[in-house]
Amino acid sequence: MINRRETCSFAVIFLISLLSYFNSFENSFHYDDYNYILNNEAFKEYVNHPFSIKQTLSSLSNRSVTLTSLYLNYSISDFNVFSFHILNFSVHTLTCLLIFILFKEISHFIQYSKTSLSVSKINMPFIGGLLFAVHPINTQTVTYISNRSTLLATFFYLLFLITFIRGSRSKSYLNQSLLFFLSLTSLVLGYGSKLIVITAPALLIVYCLFFPSPKLSISKKHVINKLTTGIAYCIIASPFLLIAFSKHITNLLSADIKFPHYARTILMALSITKDYFSSAIYLLTELKVIVFYYMKMIFFPFNQNVDPDFPIANGLTDMSVLCSLFLIALFLTGGLYFQKKNRLIAFGIFWFYLTLLPTSSIIPLLDTAAEHRVYLPYIGIILIISVSLNNFFSKHNKSSRFPGVICLVSILLPLLLFSSLTIQRNFIWKDEVSLWNDAAKKSPWKPRPFNNVGEAYEKESNYQLAVENLKKAISLAPNYDYAHNNLGTVYGKLNQLDLAIKEYKHVLKVNDHFPTAHFNLGKAYEMKGVPDEAIKEYYLAIKKQHDFYQAYFNLANIYSRRKEYQKAIETYQEFLKYKASESAAYVELGKVFIKIEKIDEAFNYFSTAAKLDSNYVPAKIAIGNIFMMKGNLNKAEEIFQQVLRLDAKNFTAYNNLGLIYLQHEKDPSRAVYHFQKSLEINPSQPNAKSIMERIKKYSQ
Repeated sequence: MINRRETCSFAVIFLISLLSYFNSFENSFHYDDYNYILNNEAFKEYVNHPFSIKQTLSSLSNRSVTLTSLYLNYSISDFNVFSFHILNFSVHTLTCLLIFILFKEISHFIQYSKTSLSVSKINMPFIGGLLFAVHPINTQTVTYISNRSTLLATFFYLLFLITFIRGSRSKSYLNQSLLFFLSLTSLVLGYGSKLIVITAPALLIVYCLFFPSPKLSISKKHVINKLTTGIAYCIIASPFLLIAFSKHITNLLSADIKFPHYARTILMALSITKDYFSSAIYLLTELKVIVFYYMKMIFFPFNQNVDPDFPIANGLTDMSVLCSLFLIALFLTGGLYFQKKNRLIAFGIFWFYLTLLPTSSIIPLLDTAAEHRVYLPYIGIILIISVSLNNFFSKHNKSSRFPGVICLVSILLPLLLFSSLTIQRNFIWKDEVSLWNDAAKKSPWKPRPFNNVGEAYEKESNYQLAVENLKKAISLAPNYDYAHNNLGTVYGKLNQLDLAIKEYKHVLKVNDHFPTAHFNLGKAYEMKGVPDEAIKEYYLAIKKQHDFYQAYFNLANIYSRRKEYQKAIETYQEFLKYKASESAAYVELGKVFIKIEKIDEAFNYFSTAAKLDSNYVPAKIAIGNIFMMKGNLNKAEEIFQQVLRLDAKNFTAYNNLGLIYLQHEKDPSRAVYHFQKSLEINPSQPNAKSIMERIKKYSQ
């Protein structure tokens, strides 16, 4: 049961977390948020077809639990960034509370430590929860919405451990069964959030070995101690063993041997042949990252960077690698040493390294260092710090003249520093321009920050600064295809089509398997008035990516303008195979059927567009026009009045209502009023001359 003291502790952790993250709730979407959230077509289908439990469970490996949480945000508040941040913050706060509970559970086994928690005034679980809540290294995980996968995976990771530990200690068979079921469910949900939970069972085994049941006999304890030592050495040696066998694994994959799908996937992960990284080089680089970036940021959280330019290891002769290897080995040896002296510290050491294995071992990832990867491992460091503080004050409690003041200062000062740094870092995450400008200053030789800040300026229509930053990215990496593609997009918006075409051609010279570049080149040719070249590029985009629906749509538009109506119909229909909910495509398809005088088919397509989006004005205007063509002027008038309620400045609706009042009600004064409103809104419309003649004629 939760007592009053624990309730107060929870409240303080929540308030301190809120004070540290209050300024992040209006921060913009960033980077992967656009593809993962804003441009995710599944979001538009979610409200009408919500994810079922069956769908979620069937696609766990695709982070379906994370996606479901994002869909829920969308269904509640559309793309309101505030609600996405609130849920991220809520999961972070709940994770802090789980850390409190876990540390309390672990402290039950403090008898294995030479120093007792009972003689100290330090509330170890409370200090652990607070340190995790405010540390600035967690800002990337909490503030960056797409990192919700890490938040949820860590939450379920902790819930898995807590429920299993409590279940193993429960004396009630029913409670034990329920807790074990909840533990298994947490593990499944964590797997559906992010694959970092794969270390949870291994960490649980380490926990059970470090903190066995007190009912075990002496002989069993002795066996377990030996087994613990053996597992610890295996953990230390495993990366090096995998490197030694990686060459043989690659040879095994190339051999004509039929493996089950899951076995082949594991072998491919171990063989590691991702671009310019080998498994050995990546591991050696990660040794440096752990010591000179992650550990540094944990204890000295200054100069944070969303895109650090961390140098790749040069091999075992690299002095920084040797230094890192020595320090890590020393740290792990310390874990073996503390296994007998203080198992809590030993468990924290192994927690840190074990939970880093998915991202910092032999499986190369695109980025060598990323702050969100420390979110889960940092809990192990917090455990070490909390226990060490407790032991220190327990030892010096009686000898010090001012134990309470020293205790307060040593805990309060870091909390104030961390909280202020977190608030400051959240201001950097305010928008893409501030975030990537900060990264570009701190990584001046890395092209990606300049590309991303250029892209951010392009979204804000600040084309001059966009061009400057994109050119800087290209100067650092002349064949950087994304930077050339983005520069071409900016030139296109500036109507400098020749320069845009030049950039897109350079992209395709470097990387011909870039469908977006083919599509953009097609658009540039289309804008320049070279439809044949545009068609060629659109087809190449489709060839590279069969579901590139934007290319189908633009192709169909060209065919429609060239009066190749059958090709236009076929291409629009191909588009609808991939984007069946797009109202604009149904309207355009209906217009083609109007041109070939198939009014009923056109009406069906216009009606479908209106059903998909009841507020889609072009569909309603098209339906109103058909009613006018069929002589159903009452229905046409009703439709155009609906249009004006949706769009009070729609000159086409005013013009058509004027025609209806002339033909149907023979009310020239009312018709003149609507003609005048149409011209007032758009005096340069194509029919302006004929409308003015009608006004002059019927005003007399």
